[in-house]
Amino acid sequence: MGTGNTAKVIARDGGTVAKVFHRHIGSDYIEYEYAIYKEIAKTPLQVPGLYSFEKENHALIFERIDGNSLMAEMRRSPLLMPIHMRRLAEWHADIHNCRDLLLPVFTNRLASRIIQGNDLNESEKEKILSHLGGLPDHERVLCHGDFHPDNVLITKKSHVIIDWADASVGNRLADIARSVLLINYGGLTSSPVQGMFRRLLAANYIRSYRRAGPFDMSELKKWILPVAAARLSESIGETEKEVLLKLIHARMNE
Repeated sequence: MGTGNTAKVIARDGGTVAKVFHRHIGSDYIEYEYAIYKEIAKTPLQVPGLYSFEKENHALIFERIDGNSLMAEMRRSPLLMPIHMRRLAEWHADIHNCRDLLLPVFTNRLASRIIQGNDLNESEKEKILSHLGGLPDHERVLCHGDFHPDNVLITKKSHVIIDWADASVGNRLADIARSVLLINYGGLTSSPVQGMFRRLLAANYIRSYRRAGPFDMSELKKWILPVAAARLSESIGETEKEVLLKLIHARMNE
């Protein structure tokens, strides 16, 4: 059904799928992800059911969800894009209404990824980490960590939010900043049409979220620098990397 950096998803009988992790992924990581999904199951959010951890198969077993991604729906009906982005923003706000979960802290995860990256020098990393340390971190709301239109499936009855491996708790603005960057630049190519479409999506998402849960744009912008720097540690394309580096250096010089 699909293959990613850490695992491939295989359909099984009985309405289930197996997320089979690549052999270089250790059992500790799979147990960690298993614990995260069990924590997410405590919320009222619509997420795939998690059935078991099959150690012998290096796999997590989930409920099978039949549906198209929200991005696929937007490509199919572009005139409905504003409605879809409004729903995406409302569902993100629903996530941020969840609290009291035993999950990693978002800022700690950002700091770790900034340190791990190879595209910034040590002086730049120290400056960004200092900036991160000065941001408000008293909130402990649920943050998805990878929320974008491809991680919401539209089913016949409703929607289901998938891919919770990066879930954490922290400031909702950090999670919103992550989504803005992913919508704008995730998997970006050199196509000017794609770039224009992405900017339109991001603008609609921000406007819609501010209706669901108002926030100050100047406060959101403060999170863009560390979130973008952390993104560099991931397996991303050269076009996206170039854009993020330009964005990071521009923000550092403001």
